[in-house]
Amino acid sequence: MKASSLTRLSLLGAAAALALAATPKSVGAQPGPPPPPCDGWQVDYALSGSLQLADTPLGQGDGIYAVGPGSMAVRFDDVEGKPGGRATVLSYEMHETFKVVAKTLFWATSVTTNTTTRATPASCDAPEGALTGAALVWSLPAPGVRSDGTLFCDGSFCGKFGAPPPGQSEVHLPPHPVMFKPFQFNADRTTFTMASTLVSKTDTPKQTSYLALAGRELRRACAQPKPCP
Repeated sequence: MKASSLTRLSLLGAAAALALAATPKSVGAQPGPPPPPCDGWQVDYALSGSLQLADTPLGQGDGIYAVGPGSMAVRFDDVEGKPGGRATVLSYEMHETFKVVAKTLFWATSVTTNTTTRATPASCDAPEGALTGAALVWSLPAPGVRSDGTLFCDGSFCGKFGAPPPGQSEVHLPPHPVMFKPFQFNADRTTFTMASTLVSKTDTPKQTSYLALAGRELRRACAQPKPCP
């Protein structure tokens, strides 16, 4: 092969090498920065309840009534990548629809309750409890619990001795604190029960109400802290 041919080949090879060096290499998608660790967790629960009524007129409405469905969101601290430590109620809601029938020798009366109890505490309130092991023990009451809805009374006892008036009437219980009993969780902390606790005492209708809860986890999500004033 002639020297001129060899020179041309060398020049072509050098040009090709330079072109390859100048061509960007194909690079796959680079992983972004890892997400920040969770400061806390929001856990949403589905609720069912048992409402115990006491101190009703002549004791005729005393009893235990199934209520629900309900829901609850609780914010926990992060403990080794899982919900734990301090806990704060973010929201609470329970629907109460049940009928009380009272009968004596001389009269019969029924009262149908259709109410919703809610609580939406401020997100910057102090933590109200702590989860240790299988027990979430509350040290402060959930603030701002209120109930709104209607009562329908039918019978000769309506409007007497603390019973609601005849027909349909509105009921509004203003915001008040409720001290929850400890939540007792199962081994994997996905379900809990709460023993009956006092939730309200009213004159019209005349009754004292206690509520027991059962909760089941629906979802959990990382919850970063929100700025507080």
